[in-house]
Amino acid sequence: MQENISQMKRGGFSSAEIAAAAAIVRVFETGTPVGNYSEVAVLNDGAGISYGISQFTHRSGSLAEVVSRYLASGGVAGRDVFASRLPMLRDRSATAIAKLTADRDFRRALAAAGHTREMREVQDAVAFERYMLPAIRACEGSGFRLPLSLAVIYDSMTHGSYNKIRDRVRISPAGKGDFEKSWITAYVRERDAWLGSIPRLRSTRYRTRFFMNQIATGRWGLELPINVHGALITNEILGISPDASGKSGTTAGPNHPPQTMQNEAPQLPATQPADNPQARPPVSANEVLGRVERGFERAAESFDRVERIGLGAANRTDRAKSLWATVAGTVWQTLWAAVGFLAGLPREVWLVVAVIAAVFTLAYLYRQITLGRLRELKETI
Repeated sequence: MQENISQMKRGGFSSAEIAAAAAIVRVFETGTPVGNYSEVAVLNDGAGISYGISQFTHRSGSLAEVVSRYLASGGVAGRDVFASRLPMLRDRSATAIAKLTADRDFRRALAAAGHTREMREVQDAVAFERYMLPAIRACEGSGFRLPLSLAVIYDSMTHGSYNKIRDRVRISPAGKGDFEKSWITAYVRERDAWLGSIPRLRSTRYRTRFFMNQIATGRWGLELPINVHGALITNEILGISPDASGKSGTTAGPNHPPQTMQNEAPQLPATQPADNPQARPPVSANEVLGRVERGFERAAESFDRVERIGLGAANRTDRAKSLWATVAGTVWQTLWAAVGFLAGLPREVWLVVAVIAAVFTLAYLYRQITLGRLRELKETI
């Protein structure tokens, strides 16, 4: 991570501060401070597949950018699958999103590519360009210099709806001892209330609650180590040397960035982040450790479970057919026995016919059960 972060220093923030802000959001997105480049999820907000360290989505266009840049970088894993799906990935209609979401081969290719150097580098670059750089520029334009301010704005740009919440904050610089702290505090509170007002986003309030706790304890510098939902972020984890923890000698970009928006709400630059909030629940520390230990195979199993959920309707159809076959067979046997008895047919005749009907019913039932087992077996391969 340090190799990538060292090239991301802008606007007076040190590489360590940028790395800390990025790590916090990666915990929010994937449960681990170094990020899960292979994570594939399908969220319930219509955004389609969410992937990687910043949960790049189909609907926002960020996933298409990641895949196209991966192909341009010469990535091999999943190349044929990506090349054939790229036109559909660039189509952000509901139909294209639904079709690609159900594409098991595409999801497998994403998970496999996440373990390659090319995909990791592409994800780092896209996350920085689409989310971190706009956040740095927003802070720069308003004269914000505190690492917590950067983390708050970066998280909101990654999670979505930054413009909407920003425009609701009304803080007058007059009479305020510290405009930056006052504005960030008001913004976090406004965003927390907004998340709480939307049922599908209420579970993501752990993000704003974390920031409110940091504000309450005065940890505006995001000094490491720091615990984010059970995930401990340290200099060692981020690969930051102790002498890079401070800002002295580690800033990059112009020494005097433009201050055209001092004491104004941070404005979003031309580069737009994802427009759609992603409703991801918090991940426990045990789950984080489990993910790291299980590695690629466990990741594959995780999105296989998503696949099985998607195929649940087909399985239920098999079970329904089996149930109705049993019911219909039982009704038919009962009806035949009653009619044969009332018609005065010899007992041997209607008994033989009833047995034959029962055999056919059992055969059909066995066929449905076998087909269901074969489908389940196929899903686990």
